[in-house]
Amino acid sequence: MNKKKLLKTAIPAALILLVIIIVLAYINYDRTTPKAEVDLYFLNSDGTGIVAEQRAVRYHDDREKVKNTLERLKKGPSNPKKGSVIAKGTEINSITFEEPDRVIVDFSNSFLTGDPAKDVLNTYAVVKTLCSTGCVTAVEVTVNGNLIQDRDGNSFEFISASDINLETEEYSSEMKDVVLYFADKSGKQLVREERNIKITDLRPVEEYIINELIKGTNTGSLQSLLSKKTTLISVDIENNICYLNFKSDFIKNNSGSAEHERLVIYSIVNSLTEMSNIARVQFYMDGKRVDKFGSVDIKNFISRDTDIIKN
Repeated sequence: MNKKKLLKTAIPAALILLVIIIVLAYINYDRTTPKAEVDLYFLNSDGTGIVAEQRAVRYHDDREKVKNTLERLKKGPSNPKKGSVIAKGTEINSITFEEPDRVIVDFSNSFLTGDPAKDVLNTYAVVKTLCSTGCVTAVEVTVNGNLIQDRDGNSFEFISASDINLETEEYSSEMKDVVLYFADKSGKQLVREERNIKITDLRPVEEYIINELIKGTNTGSLQSLLSKKTTLISVDIENNICYLNFKSDFIKNNSGSAEHERLVIYSIVNSLTEMSNIARVQFYMDGKRVDKFGSVDIKNFISRDTDIIKN
């Protein structure tokens, strides 16, 4: 047999051997790796809510469990009456573990549908799916690095499964009166400003209050206190205490004179304690307690201060 003929027969044999090795490796992976039952969430038949399908996912570690769960979610529902929440052709750009149990998932642009209400439902589905793995407690969904927004332009950061109301399986909203505190013209006292805002069933009212403070005052005679760069990570309410977790650059972005720093803290505390379920506030930065914000002691729970409010 000449060399050319030998080469022609050797190449197909090598390819066949490679295919056999890959298949055997896959079979071995499927039989020996751990398996978890997870809930994959899809759109219901009329596209107004989300419903679950249970699937088995193989994995070696938590990161692989998250990745494989997302890949299963991308494939869509087994029931043709349900709708996919990740459009065909959508790429998973990245999966980032901000903390061991907090994940940022970044999709390509085709994740967006052009309808903010549907985008919120699809985001719900991704969050609920990943939280069902048992290794994730909160998820932030982004598209090419940008946060998902609702119809009112509110951006969604980290969301936990408990933040999502599945009793009605609907994206609903209502108007609510809130009280906010901003600085007077002298920058020495706080003044009350009432506002009627739209809230959804996705996030706690307290989170909306902080975001309204960040947006700033609507009254020309008052001064906004919180920097537009302020980022709230999470809000938790327990035993009438509101636990606020800001990004650590809160301190750099909002610092100033001792008087200004005191107004910043009490604009937050006094606004939140207008709610009947909030008596005190605890501040965290990147999940850690901080002793001081400039000259203001924020290590312990902070109660309402009425003396700082202008009559």
